Amino acid sequence: MPRAEVVALTRSLVAIDATNPSLVPGAAGERELAGAIGAWLGERGLDVRLIGADPARPSVLARRRGTGGGRTLLLAGHLDTVGGAGSWQASGSWPASEAAAVVGAPHADRIVGRGAYDMAGGLAAAMVAAAAAPADLHGDIVLAFAADEEFGSVGMEELLAAIDAEAEASHFPSPRPDAAVVLEPTDLEVTLAHRGFAWYRVEYEGRAAHGSQPELGIDAIDRAVDGLVALRGLAAELDARPRHPLLGSGSMRVSTIDGGTDAATVADRCVIVVERRSLPGEPDPGPELERVLAPSLPARIVRLVARPAMEADAGAPIARAVLAAVEQKTGAPAVRRGDPWWTDAGLVADAGIPVVLVGPTGGGAHADEEWVSIASLETLVDVLEGIIHSICDENGS
Repeated sequence: MPRAEVVALTRSLVAIDATNPSLVPGAAGERELAGAIGAWLGERGLDVRLIGADPARPSVLARRRGTGGGRTLLLAGHLDTVGGAGSWQASGSWPASEAAAVVGAPHADRIVGRGAYDMAGGLAAAMVAAAAAPADLHGDIVLAFAADEEFGSVGMEELLAAIDAEAEASHFPSPRPDAAVVLEPTDLEVTLAHRGFAWYRVEYEGRAAHGSQPELGIDAIDRAVDGLVALRGLAAELDARPRHPLLGSGSMRVSTIDGGTDAATVADRCVIVVERRSLPGEPDPGPELERVLAPSLPARIVRLVARPAMEADAGAPIARAVLAAVEQKTGAPAVRRGDPWWTDAGLVADAGIPVVLVGPTGGGAHADEEWVSIASLETLVDVLEGIIHSICDENGS
């Protein structure tokens, strides 16, 4: 039953528009999907809350309570999807054919549609596995499905705060998670590390003058060029440092440049935005950036956002449980990997909850022809059931 249920549930989730309005102004957002997920879980006996400061963009927090004495497992994912030419806002409706398995070889194993791979399939597998957990399971299962992961990750910050508030409640406190799995699509491989990132706006000020008399002005673009050269040197330095066994090197790149008003005027302002991808254990990149750019005389360096890298201890109970479950259910050694991108697992780890990532097989993430493998969803439910037993059952390994 769980195997058939995960297919039907994934199709129903894919059919709901959850395009992130921070990326596509006017898009639907997560409210309808959160409501549908909350209703499905509530009908199966889980305690469900929709949380978040913005009622139009809630996250889902649900708990399947155990009998007591076991560890608590967090299963996490995100509700939102990115937009695209083939998505709802372009066509005005979500074609039914996009939310069903493509019929006929070689695609009979696929559910196709925006968000199927990233990450309706992972959400559905977590929901089915949690709902199917045995009645005598000792530990709690917590589902945390976040809004806004594809942009600012506000949803996961709110979910973690709500989980802590539940744990600290004076009446009927709930156990804080002892371990977590984030269901991002990994093709049934096990992600033990991923990079962090930070974005900075670097502002250069000058003094405008007529282009025929540049000596009367101060060229902000010229100052920014010195900064760009310094950043190129930092990028080369990062690439030359000792490499992480799963992630390689950190990186620095320039994302945008904006400066000047017209061809005949010395620029009085130039702004560049830079992105720093960091490795686990690296210090805050802000002071390093300030040191490198100091000779180019920036007026201000403003941190826009910073998210931590994540690295799991391969010997921790959650890592051992995930690796063992994948190996047992796939019949092959579990592939361990690191990912260059960032996920909400960084926030989970930063909150002190040991976490790894595992999710279904598929392709086309963020693309018009996104798809997830039905067979991998069925296997993922089996994997999650094994993890739940290992973590939540006091007799689990």
